[in-house]
Amino acid sequence: MKYAPIAISPEQAQFLETRKFQINEIARIFRVPPHMVGDLEKSSFSNIEQQSLEFVKYTLDPWVSRIEQSMVRSLLTKEEKQEYFIKFNVDGLLRGDYQSRMTGYATGRQNGWMSANDIRELENLDRILESEGGDLYLINGNMLPLKDAGAFANKKNDEVEDSNGENENRNGRAKVRKVDSS
Repeated sequence: MKYAPIAISPEQAQFLETRKFQINEIARIFRVPPHMVGDLEKSSFSNIEQQSLEFVKYTLDPWVSRIEQSMVRSLLTKEEKQEYFIKFNVDGLLRGDYQSRMTGYATGRQNGWMSANDIRELENLDRILESEGGDLYLINGNMLPLKDAGAFANKKNDEVEDSNGENENRNGRAKVRKVDSS
């Protein structure tokens, strides 16, 4: 038998470390996160999404803005510039994970600043007909239409029942006692 070492020599190990460093340097020069060039050594499931959002925000956005401005300057006449603009839509790249989006949509829907059709447009789904309530803005509290929120509280003699079965007008003066007729 002859002994054959399994480990690599120090020179080969140093060469491999240099190659790893080169990958990170190239990614750094082009402002690309290492995971986008295949270096997953320092990446995890929890930070990949954030790194991708930072890539769009800090690397793509400046270039996209320059290209938009150049296209407007080169392609549109002075009159067209008053009416049209050029804008790249990078919203798809900025979208979070499914659970975060749905939580955000639910918050917007329940607080009355998003309709079902607003949400469906963001998810590239077909609109719900207006007659079926697709454009209703609702608020939590049995999901009332926004225009009906507080309608019952605005009645002049709106009565509030206390725990003893007594009703009291909002002004606190007249009290009515419920009597069981059975």
